[in-house]
Parts: sequence; C-alpha cells; structure tokens
Amino acid sequence: MSPHRHRSGFTLVELLVVIGIIGTLVGLLLPAVQAAREAARQSSCTNNLKQWALAMHAHHDATKTFPYALQRNNDVNASGQNQRRSFVVPLWPYLEQLDLYSKYNLKGNYYDKTANVAGGWSNNDLTRVKVPLYYCPSDRPGAIYKSSNALMNDYGNFQARGNYVVNMGPTQPYGATKPPAPFYMMLIANGQSMISYKPYRSKLSDCTDGTSKTLLMSELRFPPNDEVDDMRGCPQMEPWSGYFTAVSSPNSGTDKDANPYAGINVCDGTLDPANLPCSNVGDDMSKKQYVARSRHGGVTASFCDGGVQFITNSIDPGVWAELSTMNSGNTVGSW
Repeated sequence: MSPHRHRSGFTLVELLVVIGIIGTLVGLLLPAVQAAREAARQSSCTNNLKQWALAMHAHHDATKTFPYALQRNNDVNASGQNQRRSFVVPLWPYLEQLDLYSKYNLKGNYYDKTANVAGGWSNNDLTRVKVPLYYCPSDRPGAIYKSSNALMNDYGNFQARGNYVVNMGPTQPYGATKPPAPFYMMLIANGQSMISYKPYRSKLSDCTDGTSKTLLMSELRFPPNDEVDDMRGCPQMEPWSGYFTAVSSPNSGTDKDANPYAGINVCDGTLDPANLPCSNVGDDMSKKQYVARSRHGGVTASFCDGGVQFITNSIDPGVWAELSTMNSGNTVGSW
C-alpha cells in the first residue's frame, strides 16, 4: 500500500480571512483613489480656466478691451440686426478654435440656422460644438442644453453647455449705471425686459481696485441631466446664462432666474435641491442671479491679472463680494 499523501491548500476559514483583509484594504484605499482622481480633475479644471484667462488677455491685447459678456443692444449693423452672442465667440481665435471662428457669421445671431458661405455651417451648428475646454471634468463633460420647448428650438436648442463664466459683480447683473465689475449689463431704459439693458465692455485700466484683486471668471454648475429647461451653464445662449454674481459665497445661497417667455422653465430646483437650488422670479430679468458653483468643495476662479486660484466655500461672503468688484475703492480682506 502506498503511503497517504498530505495535500497542501487553504481552508475555508483561511480563504475568508484573506478575502476580509483584501476587502479592508480596498475600503481603505478607495477614498484615497477617489481623492486622487478628484485632485486630477480639479487640476485639469484649473488649467482650463487658465486658458480662458489667457484668451481674455489676448483679446484685450488685440482690441484694448475685454469682450462683452452678452452682446445685444450694441454694435448694431447696417440692417439693424443685434448680432446676439456671448463672450465665447470672440475668444475662439485665442482658444485654438480659429476654425469655428472663421465659419461664424459675425453679422448674425448665435441661434441662426442658415448655413454660412464658409463650409456650409450655420451659427447654430458652430455653437453646438462641444469643445473640451468648455467643461470641468468634475461636472459633466460634453453636456448640452436639450430643450423640449418649441420656442427654444428657435433659440439655440442643443447648445453646448459650459462651466466657465464671467464675473458680473456683487449683486444682480442688470441695472447700475456705473459698472461694478469687468462684465455688466447697464440699464438704458425703464422696465424689466432683457432688451432694456446694454452690455458694458471694460478695460484692464478700469480695475482700479487692482487686477490681482478683481475676479475675471469662475465656475458655474449645470443641472445633472440635459433633458430639462434649466439654462444654467449655457454660456453661449445670450442672455440666459454665461455669468456668475457674487451675491453669495461659492456653492451657497439660491440661484434666481427670470422667465421672459411663457412655457420655459429656466431653472429647476427639484433636480438637485441640496447643491443646485434655484427659484423663478417671473419675468423680471433684473432679479437674475447665479452663484459660482462646482463639484469640488469650492470654486476655481481667475483674476484680471491672469492668475488662477482655488477659492474655498468658507471664504467670507463680504470678501467674495468685494473681490467681484473692480472699482469700489474698499480694502479686500484675506481669503
């Protein structure tokens, strides 16, 4: 008879112990991995915003001004057209998007669907292009505005969304006769309609509080899905979005949006009420306000000197508001 051979191997208890140890290690490592991924996304967001700041300065070097935030009652052409567009189009040449700019009809509106001579593209086609530099990786890269509203089908449906928007000061963005921020909409007529306002185009010399202490751009979150008429984070759709106001510190307070056209739900606080609250204020465009928001515990912001900083949610609201002004003459506290 052959001697009995002892077989080596793991017992069930040993296997369970090993599995438990592996599970514990994964549980310990997962937060670190997630934190590293978010740090990488935030770094990419910072780099994107730096490119926008450099584009702003290149535009200023070429034209001696920053672009309009939203262009409507200004630069009217011979045929009386308003040439509606936002700051995005004039910055295309400085964001390595010269091909888009060369096909854009500067005499038309952003939502025009008639094909231009160059390349057969319409303005609406061009503003639908999802340029990677529009998006912070922490949000939803590639997001679009996908409205079911019949009227909005005429005003730029399926426009590319974007996280990077311009600073319109410490209060609502319409009304003052002296612009408090690098981008603003000044009152030119009595009333509440969006056509009662004219945009202001500023220069670096207007930042008398100091370019390193005046906000240029920051982040704006858009809703968690595209199939809603929530226009936050639609920077090319003049006059709907494309800016933030420092009425509250980052990621706090409530956004307010106006509805000048019946049947359009301009913001929907039921989508993400904890982090993206909003309320409708009827048709009074002077009450619109958008708070700077992101998904990473603060916001990345650029300043008029071209610098980019991460601003935490804990910044004093008064300091944040003061940073949004360019000519108050007040001393800015630490942040």
